[in-house]
Amino acid sequence: MMRILIVEDNLLTRLMMERSLKKWGYEVVAVDNIDAAIRIILEDKIQFVITDWIMPGGNGIELCQQVRALNLPCYTYIILVTYLDDAQSIVQGMDAGADDFIRKPIQLDELLARIRAGQRVLDLERKLQENNLRLTETSDKLLAAHELINRDLKMAATMQRSLLPSAAAQGQGATIDWLFHPSTYLSGDIFNFFPLDEHHVAFYILDVAGHGIAAAMQSFTLSRILSPDTNTGHLTYSVPEDPGTLLVRPAHSVVANLNQQFQTNTANILYFTMVYGVIDTLAQTIELCQAGHPHPLYLQAHKPAEFIINGGLPVGIIGQASYGSLLLNYHSGDRLFLYSDGITECESPTGEMFGIERLRLFVEQTRELAMRDVIRELDGQIRSWRGGDGFEDDISMLILEIN
Repeated sequence: MMRILIVEDNLLTRLMMERSLKKWGYEVVAVDNIDAAIRIILEDKIQFVITDWIMPGGNGIELCQQVRALNLPCYTYIILVTYLDDAQSIVQGMDAGADDFIRKPIQLDELLARIRAGQRVLDLERKLQENNLRLTETSDKLLAAHELINRDLKMAATMQRSLLPSAAAQGQGATIDWLFHPSTYLSGDIFNFFPLDEHHVAFYILDVAGHGIAAAMQSFTLSRILSPDTNTGHLTYSVPEDPGTLLVRPAHSVVANLNQQFQTNTANILYFTMVYGVIDTLAQTIELCQAGHPHPLYLQAHKPAEFIINGGLPVGIIGQASYGSLLLNYHSGDRLFLYSDGITECESPTGEMFGIERLRLFVEQTRELAMRDVIRELDGQIRSWRGGDGFEDDISMLILEIN
């Protein structure tokens, strides 16, 4: 039941309106001055006021102004009752905060119609507040969920970064350094470098198609499978007749094995490109298998940087795909650059790609720098080329230097 405050100094008029409103089903509070009216509005939170314009000790205009100045949590609907009917008086009342007018002598059917009109306004305002409250609660829940997701993503990003080799890591006869910038929290790129036995060191870089969580989960799975701690006798090694020994698998055999395990289907469309290699420090060779990945760059002393082209399909596209290896005879000081297409396809603000030739020239121009400085220079160039830190694709590079 809605409560209505009547502010009227004339006793007969006040009683007449009070009796009529109660008859119409409203709860009524009646006073004869604006001070009492303000007190009741504050204490009882009444939202509907019918007030006379002219009263001793303060008029209806002043009451309107005081109510609007209170900045109440809910809207208060005010009807001014007056003998005045000129346009200037109506403008004055509206400017003071009145919502409607009714002229004296009061016609009861008109009064009821105006009350019902005001009630509809208050009902709409109440529904709007309820909707806003629900939206606020929903927004708070979504914000909390978003913050939780962000925390989880940041934790997952930290875990993913922990899978990468330590900067300036060393193995038998080789040292590495790397650059890694996911386009979002998580990346579909992953790379590693690890010893297989006393004179073999393996390395790889791979790029899972797509971005975000699904690609990152696939790259995480692949990194665990390729890890020497988890694949003994399985992927990077083959077990001969003598169970006490392990043989290092050729690079193309490792990639072919991955291709059999990770075929795309309706439930899994996350194929990936990769380069897998094995350094043999006794034979002084680097065996490379390239599966749809950008061509590695090879930098030898007193020679221009060149792309190593050893094509093959991405892993997971065709189950019967065949893969081959290419063998390089290395010398001390040679460098091998493995990178994702996020570098060569990085676009400037004008839409121009960084490109493979610009990358090749960069490798040549920085050949005298230490690997850490090469990475730092490349990081600066890519950021400058992009015009900021926001990359559309994952950025990764692994550099190996033969000792």
